[in-house]
Amino acid sequence: MKSDAWIIVRPSRGKYTVDCLRLESRNVRPLRTGEVLLRTVYLSLDPTSRNWLKLEPSSTYLPLSVGDVMLGQAISTVEESAAEGFVPGDIVTGMSGWETLSIVPAERIRKVKPDVPLETNLTIFSHIGTAAATGMIGVGAVRPGETVVVSAAAGATGSLAAQIGKALGARVIGIAGGAQKCRLLLDYGLDHAIDYKSEDLDAALARTCPQGVNLFFDNVGGAVLDAVLMHLSRGARVAVCGQIALYDTAGRSDGQGVRNLMQLVFRQARMEGFLAGQDIERMSEYDDLLVRLYRSGKLNARAHTVKGLEEAPAALHLIFSGQNAGKLIVEVSSPPELHVDRPR
Repeated sequence: MKSDAWIIVRPSRGKYTVDCLRLESRNVRPLRTGEVLLRTVYLSLDPTSRNWLKLEPSSTYLPLSVGDVMLGQAISTVEESAAEGFVPGDIVTGMSGWETLSIVPAERIRKVKPDVPLETNLTIFSHIGTAAATGMIGVGAVRPGETVVVSAAAGATGSLAAQIGKALGARVIGIAGGAQKCRLLLDYGLDHAIDYKSEDLDAALARTCPQGVNLFFDNVGGAVLDAVLMHLSRGARVAVCGQIALYDTAGRSDGQGVRNLMQLVFRQARMEGFLAGQDIERMSEYDDLLVRLYRSGKLNARAHTVKGLEEAPAALHLIFSGQNAGKLIVEVSSPPELHVDRPR
């Protein structure tokens, strides 16, 4: 049995190019006890995929090396199983390879939620939703009536974080690039949307946050973080989910340094980075919240689907050029049909 797989051929540092990966056909070995063979249906492409390809130990909790298959979150069907709890035909989600067939330890996967659209297991009920809830609640401790700003607010994680903030009673301002993305944020119920491509960010923040920013959910870093720091209220929190402005840079001194960190001192504010899944003891709480908000129609997400495993490396460019219109997903094989009850 053969599997097509994207293999890492060199570290990708500096500007990302697709030649750091090579598509190969490989033999699939027999399963060992505790493993399952998965056929990939949907593969998640994320900003952190770019970081992992740098092959720096600090960039991923799953160390990758030259010669390894690239990894990512996926939705898959079980082809064979040597693990208790999984049988052929099960639909699962979890970390697997950028490949058509992937052997993974059973502890890396779980069965999808059966009563939601399949791709929702990557757009909401996934590492994306977990990151949004962790940053907004676990780190940001959002409270009703507060002013919350979210950068990259039309992105996969940012859009969920912004909607969680609104659902929990905050006043939420989203920063996004382009009129279309800003309209989407208003459709999601945000109070204001700032188009950083056509507006002066400092002036827009002064206009929309006259009492200051209580919580900043940051996905961007760089100049956007620098601007928001000047508008923090006393005792504000900055939850750092990502720094996408820095991911495609070659090193630590590419002109993206933040100059206004002293505002954390002046405003007695706190800035904290986090990873999805770090609050193990609160995972069920976050999952219950995501389900409740989704069922009530207060949590929406869009998928931007690219077809074909061969397109995965090139599609990653869409995230960094801002061309993705929702959570970026690669359809690797035909999805199985599920009967679902959509939110009313």
